[in-house]
Amino acid sequence: MQSFFTKICLEDTLLDLFLSPLLKNKHKVPNLNAENKKLILDISRSFFISGFILRSCHFSKRHKDLVEQLKVQRKAQLFKQMTVKNDLNNIAHSLNKKGLKHVFLKGVALNEDGIYLSGIRFSRDIDLLVRLDSLDEAYDALKLLGFRYLNSKTRDSTKYHHYGHHLPEMINENNTKLELHWRVTSSNQFKNCPIADKMLDSMRASNIHSHIFCPPIEATIAHIIYHSFVQHRMNLGPIFLFDLAAIFVFFGKKWPVDQDLLKSLGIEKKFELSKRLIERAMNEARFSDQSKLLREQIFKNSHWLRLSDGSTISESSKKTTRIEIFDKPNFLARLIARFRNVSALYQVSYFSPKFWVVLVSDLLSFLKRVMREFSS
Repeated sequence: MQSFFTKICLEDTLLDLFLSPLLKNKHKVPNLNAENKKLILDISRSFFISGFILRSCHFSKRHKDLVEQLKVQRKAQLFKQMTVKNDLNNIAHSLNKKGLKHVFLKGVALNEDGIYLSGIRFSRDIDLLVRLDSLDEAYDALKLLGFRYLNSKTRDSTKYHHYGHHLPEMINENNTKLELHWRVTSSNQFKNCPIADKMLDSMRASNIHSHIFCPPIEATIAHIIYHSFVQHRMNLGPIFLFDLAAIFVFFGKKWPVDQDLLKSLGIEKKFELSKRLIERAMNEARFSDQSKLLREQIFKNSHWLRLSDGSTISESSKKTTRIEIFDKPNFLARLIARFRNVSALYQVSYFSPKFWVVLVSDLLSFLKRVMREFSS
C-alpha cells in the first residue's frame, strides 16, 4: 500500500552536510540546533549514511553528542553488515556448487570489489541476479539456506513472477533481506532487459573474493543511474552519487562507461548531469553556486527527504505535509498495476479466491487510511 509521508524542507546547511562526501575536503559543520541534529540522525538512519557523514565531515566539540550517536548508528550497521556478508558467502558457495550463473548487484558488488573501505557503504539487502531459466533452481537453493518470503501470506511459489523484475522480498533468520532478480529493468519499459544479459554474460570474480561474482563495472554504472533516476525517481537519497564518485576515484578519475548501454536505457543525459556534479564538487572545498544548481537539477522531482509517519521527527520540524495516494495520475493504469502487484506479491492466480480476498482487503484498508487522514 502507499504510505503517507511528511515532507521535510532542509536548509542549505543540512543539504551541504548530507552531500559532503562529494567534496574535495572535509566539510566543516556549523553550529546546529537540536532540531537539526535530530533531522541528521533520522535521515542518516533512514538512508544508511552514517559512515559517509562521519568520514566526510569535520565536527567540533559542540557536536560531541551528535557524533557519538552517529557512531552508534555506524556500529549497529557494521554489525549487521557482517551478518549480511556471512550470508552472502553462503549464497555464493551454494550457487557456485550448483553451477548456477549469477551476479550480486549494487552496494554488495561495490564492497566486494574493494571500491569502498570497510565501514562506509552499508546495504539494505542483497540483490542477486540469475537467468530466468535458473529462477526456480536459485529459489530452491535459497530456501535450503533458510530464506523465505518476507510476507508470510505469500505462497511458496515462483509461478507468478512475470510482472516486475524480482520475486517478492525474502528474509532469513538473521533478518538478512534478499531480492532474487531475473532482470533489473521494468518489464513495462523493456520487453527484454538491456542490462541483465550483459551482467551475466560478462560476469567476473570480484576484486577481493574469487567465489563472489559481480557484473562488469560499465553495467554497474548504468544500473546505478537507471535504478536511481528511473526506477525510484531519485527517492532513495544521495547514496547513488557517492557510489558513482567512489567508482570514479577507484578507476583513477576516469569513467568506465558503456555509452551505447546508457543510450539504450535513455539515461545518458542523467549520467552526464551526475558526472558534472561529481567532477566539479571533487575540486571544491565547499559547494559553489554552480554545484548547488546541478544538485537542484538532479533532485528536482525527488522526494528523498520524505520520512514516513513512523519517524521520530518532532512536530515542529514538519514544514509541509501531503497525502500520496497515487504515483500515476492515470487511475486505470494504477488499478492495473495494483492487480499485477497483488498477483506477484502473493504468488496467486487472478482466478484464485485468495487473489480477490487480498485485493479487496488491500483496497478497503487503503481507503480507510485515506479517510482517516482527511478527517484529521
